[in-house]
Amino acid sequence: MNRHILLTVSDNYSSLFAVRFTAGFFSRFEDLNITLLYVAPNPKAGLTEAEILQDYGNLSRREAQTRNLAQTALDKAEEILVMKRFPKDNIHKKIAFKQLGTANDIIQEGITGMYDAIALGRRGLSRLEELIDESISKQVFTTPMDIPLWVCRGHEKPDPKILLCTDGSPASLRCADHVGFMLKDEPEHRIDLLHVVAHASSAVPAEALAATRRMLEENGIAANRITQRTVEGVNTAETILRVAREGGYGVLATGRTGRGETRSLHLLGSVSMNLLKHLESSTLWISH
Repeated sequence: MNRHILLTVSDNYSSLFAVRFTAGFFSRFEDLNITLLYVAPNPKAGLTEAEILQDYGNLSRREAQTRNLAQTALDKAEEILVMKRFPKDNIHKKIAFKQLGTANDIIQEGITGMYDAIALGRRGLSRLEELIDESISKQVFTTPMDIPLWVCRGHEKPDPKILLCTDGSPASLRCADHVGFMLKDEPEHRIDLLHVVAHASSAVPAEALAATRRMLEENGIAANRITQRTVEGVNTAETILRVAREGGYGVLATGRTGRGETRSLHLLGSVSMNLLKHLESSTLWISH
């Protein structure tokens, strides 16, 4: 089955982190499709129909200039992928003029396009973090979505090891399903399962790890590609960050919410948000 990733692109260098990660992390490109999305400022935003007609010539020129800038950024992203031997026929480019705000426009495209993941460069997510107390941002991160989010670092050649964190929660099992689907045809990628036993944890490590392993194997991941470990730690996020840093993983994968958390939990209080804020060495894959 084909995999299809939505990669966001902008004029900022860090927006290419998602492109560089994808080009460097995967080795089997035959069934991997990429849509490069540039959400451009809308010159007509906030104007009435009369104002648009009155200044139509200038608005059209500004729109053409914006489109040219967007096309240049998309072409640069495509060039990076092709240099890594990514099939040009598997690359699709799309320019969208901002309608609902950058964050919501990205999410809307992800939903309507039925992508397997939405990939952002780290700077792209920082822009969303600036709106963290606004309803639009809360909606992006707390509204249940079937699409995993990748927050990418700028490594040219990420390590093929994946640290998959699990506590047996539905979100963590959905993340395992995503990891298995994305990596089933990438035999050189090893998946290390991690369960953190924190203070007052109600999860049973053996059950959580077994359920996660089953999810991976049902996706076609060979048993010899999977290892597992249980680590004790008072602070779950800090423990995960330490293990990820020491292991040099290319990807840290986790559920958006764990046991005892709900999807409406305030973002700042969650383990996944702490990972997002402090993870420096790995790309973060989050499943809601």
